[in-house]
Amino acid sequence: MTTTLTPPPTEESATPQQNRAISWWAGLGFAFLAFAAYLIIAWIVAGEPERVEPGATPLPLWMKVCLSVQQWGLFAGMLALIWFKAVRPRLRTGTIPFDGLMVLAFALMWWSDPLYNYFTPGFNYNAYFINLGSWIGHVPGWMSPNPTEIPQPLLWLPGVYTCAFFLMVLAVNWIFRTTRRRWPRMSPVGMWLVAFVPMMVLGTLWEAAFMVMGSHSYASAIHAVTLNAGHYYGFPVYQGITASLLYTTWGAMRYFRDDQGRSFAERGIDQLHVSDRSKGWLRFFAVSGAITGIFFAFYHVPNAMIALRGDGWSDDVQKRSYFVTEMCGPDSDVACPDPHIPFPRGDHSIVIGPDGKVHVPAGVDVPTAPELDTED
Repeated sequence: MTTTLTPPPTEESATPQQNRAISWWAGLGFAFLAFAAYLIIAWIVAGEPERVEPGATPLPLWMKVCLSVQQWGLFAGMLALIWFKAVRPRLRTGTIPFDGLMVLAFALMWWSDPLYNYFTPGFNYNAYFINLGSWIGHVPGWMSPNPTEIPQPLLWLPGVYTCAFFLMVLAVNWIFRTTRRRWPRMSPVGMWLVAFVPMMVLGTLWEAAFMVMGSHSYASAIHAVTLNAGHYYGFPVYQGITASLLYTTWGAMRYFRDDQGRSFAERGIDQLHVSDRSKGWLRFFAVSGAITGIFFAFYHVPNAMIALRGDGWSDDVQKRSYFVTEMCGPDSDVACPDPHIPFPRGDHSIVIGPDGKVHVPAGVDVPTAPELDTED
């Protein structure tokens, strides 16, 4: 009896699978950014860019100061990170290291943030921030009413995505290094689990602090699982959980890289027979695709679904026009979400107005039940 040994796979035989991997991640990253460009172009062509005003409710001086420091400070921090992590290394070495690619991905990913409101208004930003409304209503199938009245911050949002997210990733990596020194044989999954709860606490602390200063409000939070429920700064616990899923997974992507500093999304790039310039673009799109894909899977999808089960907007939110804007409430054509009110389904949906009456849009027929067939 003879035994045939199968030779180990050669680099050449392994290359097609590796190439497919980076091609898929790069394709996903390109698709996300192309979709963002489509939304912004459609928004501009439709003539929708217009500042959403904070309304009649006066903001206290302390809140104005806090919000101004937030938006300008975070935006400056974003520019500094892009310079030190991406631009300067590119000028010195001709390539952008992984940290630079991650920072750029965070800086470009904020276009999608209002997807939380895809089905129903679940949260809103403070309209005091510099804004021109939002392009998010051009997402196919969008259901939430008055999406152009979402005051998507043009400075604060990209700044907080870049600075806060990258700092959270660095915190995760510190936990990973500390854990590896203490338990060198622990698996990557075990290290991820060790970091999860601390990152949930840390993420809750920084975001809740921002909310107390007036940056945004989770108006449709489920009160039973919300810290400070009923207040404009009420923070849902599940928000902290989904955010920690992001931080720890992004942190693992940064920490567990190969000996050339490549993440899983970049594997196989060296086997591609393309120019260095093309490889640079492929790495950028691949890292961006992986980071944004994680964002959609662990944050956008679950939170948009959870918002459907949210409680009604509290009085503390609805009395502040800078949080309500004209997305819902007395200055709009639709009542703010409440479990007793049916969800609108787009611009041509029959809705309950802020006056409590049923409002039928022009050209929409009220559906009636067909008569039942009965035997004589």
